[in-house]
Amino acid sequence: MVCKNCAFEFEGKYCPDCGQKAKTKRITTKSVIEEVRKSLIHYDQGFFFTVLQLLRRPGHTVREYLEGKRAMHVKPVKFLLWTTALNFLVFHLVGLDTEMINSMAERQVQNKFSVKFTQYIFDHPAIMLFLMIPNIALFSWLYFRRQAYNYAEHFVLNAYLMGMVSLFGVISNPVLKLIGPMQSLFSVKIGIVSLIWIGYMGWGYVQFFQPPKKKWWTWLKALLAVFSGYLMLIIVISVLIATVVALFWPWLKPYFQG
Repeated sequence: MVCKNCAFEFEGKYCPDCGQKAKTKRITTKSVIEEVRKSLIHYDQGFFFTVLQLLRRPGHTVREYLEGKRAMHVKPVKFLLWTTALNFLVFHLVGLDTEMINSMAERQVQNKFSVKFTQYIFDHPAIMLFLMIPNIALFSWLYFRRQAYNYAEHFVLNAYLMGMVSLFGVISNPVLKLIGPMQSLFSVKIGIVSLIWIGYMGWGYVQFFQPPKKKWWTWLKALLAVFSGYLMLIIVISVLIATVVALFWPWLKPYFQG
């Protein structure tokens, strides 16, 4: 056999010199579609199966995943990346990112620097999300430390649940766009998103930990974990920004004007 890639003579299924398969098939429309499916959608890795299970029984699904039932599921970090990308793509396409920035500007809570920072977050949503999930996981681990789950397992729990919250945005973002302009309904839209978030996260935590009684207490601790994680993230970012501004004020001063 002569390798079609490097012309090395060999016997077997793979070229020992470059690693290419001995037999290469002609590229067809079917093979291109199959490559797109595997590269972009990865249906065979369980994305849609994971979405369906997390939609129907979020807490039970994550608990079973941690117990070893993983063959049909997409991994949590990959799931989080995909859903966040879809959410912010729709968020951008319907123009909610621009509306939000304009609304904040009209409420006089923004300057040039913070506008650019907010826009950067909208352009790189995974950065903020991956800064936020470790904080929420830390507090859920602290609030539920008697449940014998380690920090990494709490990270998986919150990654899956937050991934689904992001996916809900694919539907809610166009609806929010139709309700009215962000400038006049800023609080209403933030409230709707918060209710979706609170409802789903609390439901997922209750199913995951299966408290024999006082389910409301589990729900409350879930909300505290999310709130505490957000608060911690805001504090960390504020400290970092304050430090950068203090060190590089002469260069950053123009961004704070206007």
